[in-house]
Amino acid sequence: MTRVLFDALTPKQARLAALLYLEGARRGIEVVITCRDYLHLADVLNTYGAPHICFGSYGLDVREKLLRGLERQWELAKIGDAVDGAVGFPSPDAARVIFGLGKPLVVLNDTPHAVHVNRLVLPLAEVLITPAAVPVEEWRRYCPRRLVTFNGLFEYMWTSRFIPRREEVEKLGLTPGEYVVFRPEESHAAYYRWNMHQLRMELVKFFVERGFTVVNVPRYGDQLMDGVMNLTRAVDHLQLAYFSAGVVTGGSTMATESVLLGVPALSYFPHRYYIDEFLQRVGAPLYRCSDVESCMSAASQLAKTPRGGLLKLEDPTDVIFEEISSVMR
Repeated sequence: MTRVLFDALTPKQARLAALLYLEGARRGIEVVITCRDYLHLADVLNTYGAPHICFGSYGLDVREKLLRGLERQWELAKIGDAVDGAVGFPSPDAARVIFGLGKPLVVLNDTPHAVHVNRLVLPLAEVLITPAAVPVEEWRRYCPRRLVTFNGLFEYMWTSRFIPRREEVEKLGLTPGEYVVFRPEESHAAYYRWNMHQLRMELVKFFVERGFTVVNVPRYGDQLMDGVMNLTRAVDHLQLAYFSAGVVTGGSTMATESVLLGVPALSYFPHRYYIDEFLQRVGAPLYRCSDVESCMSAASQLAKTPRGGLLKLEDPTDVIFEEISSVMR
């Protein structure tokens, strides 16, 4: 049996790893999942019943990122000996270990703007799998050896398998349709150079004043907010988004998941994002803004937007396993 490592660094990556673990078991491929200490990450893996080993933490400044990374590489090397290669979103630590052990790496990616990790990881990969929504030219600066595209999004892998469970939000004391989910920006990511805190607080104020409960799903401990519901424990974000009036995020994943489920979303991510442009082209209820004036207008539109239908896209699961089998045989 082929054994592949997936080092999951975010809840999105954890959900993808869990689905590959479940699907791999049916295809004779064992996905070995590792992770780090990060809010909601292990919770997602537990939701799917996916076994995993978590170690190490997230560095907040450049020196701490380096030191935490070196510590994780030491632990990953012990696991790397027993796998045939690795698959996953860019993990500099896993990429360094797998490359150092002379084993192949399959990279999944939809964020060409994440310059730091892409420069470290993509040149080491046998193949890069990415949505066709991202122009090929965006990847050339990272020198991938081979590029494979698909006509969909990674998030479709789990939104297309989603089963709504109303009780999941009701047990939190929430009433479907009467709350808005906030997912703050990736303020401590290496590529993130903006300060969107004040803009986020203006958006929170907008929805509170209109009678919505604001449910905050922080990425980091310093993103807890007063006067809202802060969720730091195990909650299925898909259930939370599905029964909400809308999702507001400084990133992309929860907005993408939300609109794929037909729920309107707003992203105040201040950089061009090809996935959002693709979703808007196919008619998803997604709004973009980057300053107070445009965000107040977008928030007003979101508050009036009804739930839409489900989008049909290409599921990349088969593509991913085909590439794993190809490079690791």
